[in-house]
Amino acid sequence: MWTIPRPLLNRILDHARRAVPAECVGLLSGQGKTATAWHPLSNRWQDGVRFRADEGELIQVLRQLREKGEELVAIYHSHPDSAATPSDLDRQQAYYPDALYLIVSLSTSGRLEMNGFLLRDGQTLPQEIVITD
Repeated sequence: MWTIPRPLLNRILDHARRAVPAECVGLLSGQGKTATAWHPLSNRWQDGVRFRADEGELIQVLRQLREKGEELVAIYHSHPDSAATPSDLDRQQAYYPDALYLIVSLSTSGRLEMNGFLLRDGQTLPQEIVITD
């Protein structure tokens, strides 16, 4: 079970809405399966159907996490026009097998659709997420 505080979830949703029509991308850090900090990243691809985090920003955030003794908990991104499930490209580019891949769909009508997965060895493993206040 993965834990995400509601204020971090609100930041992710805001990031996703502001990025439309592109996908947003970012990281959550903390310890184990508990997220405590939000790190938005720039998406180098603005076509609305894929994401690629800016490599310089990604390296900088990962370095800061290491220096602070924090861990990468989750990699989030949005799907502006599709369901909150991993695409084939998401699965192909899942380079962090221990991180939660958190996907937020914006193709819903006023209802949050967010799902988390472990993407390992070609498998898509749904994960339980608990949102805390």
